[in-house]
Amino acid sequence: MFRNRVIKIGNRLVGDGQRIFLTGEIGVAHGGSMENAKILIKAAADAGCDGVDILMTVVEAFYYRNPKGTRDLFAEWHHQSFTLPQWRELIDYGKSLDLIVYPTPLDPHAMEWCRELKVEMININSDDHSNIQLLQQAATLGCPITMHDIDQSLTEAEGAVRTLLDGGAKDVIILHSTKETGDDEEGYATANLNVMKTYRQAFGDLGVLAGCVEHTTSDYLIYAVAALQPALISKHIKLDDTLPHDRTIAVKYDDLKTMVLRVRRVEKALGNGQNQRIVHEENGVQVRSRNKVLVAARDIPAGKIIESADLIAKRPGDFGGLHPWMVRQLIGATAARDLPRNTLLHLKDFTEIPDPTYKFPELDGVVLNDQGKVVAV
Repeated sequence: MFRNRVIKIGNRLVGDGQRIFLTGEIGVAHGGSMENAKILIKAAADAGCDGVDILMTVVEAFYYRNPKGTRDLFAEWHHQSFTLPQWRELIDYGKSLDLIVYPTPLDPHAMEWCRELKVEMININSDDHSNIQLLQQAATLGCPITMHDIDQSLTEAEGAVRTLLDGGAKDVIILHSTKETGDDEEGYATANLNVMKTYRQAFGDLGVLAGCVEHTTSDYLIYAVAALQPALISKHIKLDDTLPHDRTIAVKYDDLKTMVLRVRRVEKALGNGQNQRIVHEENGVQVRSRNKVLVAARDIPAGKIIESADLIAKRPGDFGGLHPWMVRQLIGATAARDLPRNTLLHLKDFTEIPDPTYKFPELDGVVLNDQGKVVAV
């Protein structure tokens, strides 16, 4: 019922037959700086991204303690979390650049901020994939929802999808996440990109779309992702390597434009699934690449009954010439005039053209009369 579904995110259509929605995942790569956040937002817009994703939390609702022997996560998150007014400013800044700035709310308080901000979409982090309470809260926002799946089973994915849909969510994109690893054998062996196909098969009838978060350090795996035609691709971006978070798996903001361009080229190269004729120009004349047309293989006098040896297919594939398939139809026809060797042949050069033994596809220079018989043009 819902397969090949298209949803709307802001002013963009996402889904079958649409361009991949490209997200520059900022996370906390801004380091708590509004200036840095705006630089990254601007870079994503300039590169051609559709959105950027930033983590949102009220830290006391996210952590309950610092793990022993680790840094002070409470202090760090306070430093790198934005206030509600700052979020409004960042979202409005994105809109001024035709970019969707959207949050990954990590706790119930952040989820309510999303409601107050009337965000255009949200993302659910992997560690909330099984957080039923947060999923139920998210489902009531009324906006599109993406959802990461790091270390989640298919059963857990189904539970998350069902929870969102049962809670009233209408537009869900489940994102398969590659493992946060390097450009090594482990990274490729565990990428498992075909999970996106599994998600389409498992949840497509529910109207759920499938996408991918590319988390490895590979500089080309993302193009394999693009070739699988996901609804959305998310990739971490960064200013530089001074901030510790996700820097190894992120694309530097000034390299982002090249990455986006290449993804768009992969999309374009996939085409529409139909063979297309390729036309090029030679000395001001348009010809078809890798095509031949029928010409006289030898001098043919007027009145001669055509046989196979009179015809040959040669380059160049000039427009207006006869497709080589027409050789079967011309054998047995009568030459209407003298046709010197290498004459480009047309139907008007022949009379008494036999009816075809089967129908030909539409070809240049072929016209049928009301009785379905070939007539000269």
